[in-house]
Amino acid sequence: MKIELKNIKHSPSLSEETNAFTANLYIDGKRAAYVKNDGQGGSTSYLADSREVWNLVEQAESYCKSIPDKHYPKDKYWEGFSIKMNLENYIDDLLEAHLHKKELEKVEKKVLKDMEKGIVFGKPNDFSWIVQTFSVPLSSVLKHPKGNEIISNSITKSIISELKDGVKILNTNIPESIFKMAGLSKDQYVDSTVAGIQEINVPTDERNENVSSRNRSR
Repeated sequence: MKIELKNIKHSPSLSEETNAFTANLYIDGKRAAYVKNDGQGGSTSYLADSREVWNLVEQAESYCKSIPDKHYPKDKYWEGFSIKMNLENYIDDLLEAHLHKKELEKVEKKVLKDMEKGIVFGKPNDFSWIVQTFSVPLSSVLKHPKGNEIISNSITKSIISELKDGVKILNTNIPESIFKMAGLSKDQYVDSTVAGIQEINVPTDERNENVSSRNRSR
């Protein structure tokens, strides 16, 4: 059974103990109910659009109850526990997935902007990362006659020791040949979308760019 939320309207300003939102619930492609949570800590409610689709909502409830319990492992903040699945909890999970996706989209845009400044590294799909910047945009470094060496040296001197426990170079605008030159393994960088370095001459006074700063972003 396919259960979806559409026309989601989330209100961060009204979200206190729970996420305040409204949405339309679709079951197997058919609009079935109106969904709402007021953000005050109460449960998420759903109201069938008509008597004709109420049976469909009941089927969705039965389907969700057949899904295994959701387990939350023990950590330093609380003991492990489980939650029995039902339609309400399933809807809440759909909303969380939607909000998480939107946050990741914002992160991706920020990472892309930071890629223009220098070498970006962190865990993929995480919400924080570090940028090793140059005194000029990365595109200018790549055009430098020794651009591959400049970037490779920056990686080997300042970054390679950080590439562990899932941390990778996140730049897709650095040719893979540079990563290999720096001695990186495939699991230490994401796939590049550029084939190679353009060998374009630049003024002599730009030939000794060094890493100027390192910034943590979020």
